[in-house]
Amino acid sequence: MRKDGILTEEQRCLVTEHMSVVHWVILLNIHVNERIYGFSYDDLFQEGCVWLCRAAVSYDPSLSQFSTYARKVVRNGLLSYCRTMCDKQRHFTRLEIGEQGELIADGAVLNRVDGFSAHISMLETLELLESRKQDYNGIARLGIEALELKIKGLTIKEIAQMYGVPSSHVGAWISRSAYKLREDRKFLDSVR
Repeated sequence: MRKDGILTEEQRCLVTEHMSVVHWVILLNIHVNERIYGFSYDDLFQEGCVWLCRAAVSYDPSLSQFSTYARKVVRNGLLSYCRTMCDKQRHFTRLEIGEQGELIADGAVLNRVDGFSAHISMLETLELLESRKQDYNGIARLGIEALELKIKGLTIKEIAQMYGVPSSHVGAWISRSAYKLREDRKFLDSVR
């Protein structure tokens, strides 16, 4: 790796030629779960590519073949990533829909909201996001648009297809906008 943090031409070739290593490590070692944030195939593949680049940077040809070395580095990196994501998940409440349509949080049934109230709440949320969107641009604005589409029922994958980008981009947009909205006084005052 050069001093500016960019891979050398030789390292880039190694990464390009061995992208399939990431796919096979995910397929053979990791449980992909599209319903859990950070465990979709796209998220795992993106993280695996980071580790593949790290393998290319630290590779010593006198010790082993690159594919063997890269497989271990990518596998260990993805396992560390999964552990970190699982630790982060413990801080969140898990919401599910029960068999009768009831909302369940960490195994306990929550008070059910009737369909009309839920619809009004959704409309209010969409209106609030729309009102704040005008003060944002770039990634944060795209994230607010993606949040609006998610509230309307689209999946990250469908949103990514609409914008013609990988799903991981949409996740990054939403993350960026959520960060910005948590710091936005006008937004927070409207929620309270």
